[in-house]
Amino acid sequence: MRNWIVVATIAVLVSAGLMGMGCDKLPWNKPQQKAEPQQPAPPPAPEKPAAPAEAAKPASDEPSQEVKAHLKQGMSYVSIAKNATSKSVFNENLDNAIAEFSNAINKDPNYAEAYSNRAVAYMLQKKNNKALDDLKKAKEIKPDSATIRYNLASVHSLMGNIDYGLDELDAALSKGFNDYDSLRKDPDINNLRKSKEFQKILEKHKVFITK
Repeated sequence: MRNWIVVATIAVLVSAGLMGMGCDKLPWNKPQQKAEPQQPAPPPAPEKPAAPAEAAKPASDEPSQEVKAHLKQGMSYVSIAKNATSKSVFNENLDNAIAEFSNAINKDPNYAEAYSNRAVAYMLQKKNNKALDDLKKAKEIKPDSATIRYNLASVHSLMGNIDYGLDELDAALSKGFNDYDSLRKDPDINNLRKSKEFQKILEKHKVFITK
């Protein structure tokens, strides 16, 4: 009995001592499960090298014989139209010429000469807006063509766009245009000839023509 009283007394004293220590109150947390040791992540697989792209075949600057044949036939129709003695023959041949140039363009959309020649046919029909569109496309494809730049000067002159026309004439001469007979007589550039800048451009390129 005495032993039981001693044990009880010790338990009371220990309980009182713990209460007097004033431990901070910690929030209750669910016991965490022991974390499994993480395996190191495998190294990333090397990326599969992209398959080399097939080398693009260089586009040939030379049109096919079929395309050239359309251009040649179209130019023949234009020549007949210019020498026609009746309006019906004139219009019919210009329509045929435009159809041939269009066939050439459809088969080779980068054929600058086909656009330029179709523009000439449109100019003969007085469809200058269409001619201008074709010549802009031709210039985009072949900006160093003296003939295309001269044709652009002509259509701008016909449309009354004198400044643009003079710019294109300047470009044509700088790129080697040397059809001096056209510079003297071509009625399409009459409006350019009336400008004081016309003679200055000729002199700039050391071109001296007589009327």
